[in-house]
Amino acid sequence: MRELASVAPWRDKLAAAAGTRVSIEGAEWYYELLRSSCTQVDLWRTTYYHPLRPLAGGGNAVVEWFKGSGLRPFLEPLDDGERAAYLMRYSAAVNSAYPSLSDGTVLLPFPRLFIVAVR
Repeated sequence: MRELASVAPWRDKLAAAAGTRVSIEGAEWYYELLRSSCTQVDLWRTTYYHPLRPLAGGGNAVVEWFKGSGLRPFLEPLDDGERAAYLMRYSAAVNSAYPSLSDGTVLLPFPRLFIVAVR
């Protein structure tokens, strides 16, 4: 999303869109934040794989998934023609990054950081 938004012809209209995404810190940052006020801090990272069925065909299922969330700030400033062109290029990039399995399903990774802190 951000990579495509940083190039022409979308750069000017989408300059602010990348800034709307919330930055998530790494495990070290959260550990440092909590360790001085806790007796124990446990952290672990897990990646869940969400199978997206081929309702839209391959990586297009990923695009459809993100249209309702992460893509919204990138699509809203664009007119219909610009939006269609952006989605066409974004879909091509996503299809390359998320290849379909033999049944057309795409596994979308959802990495999560878990923290248990005890005072």
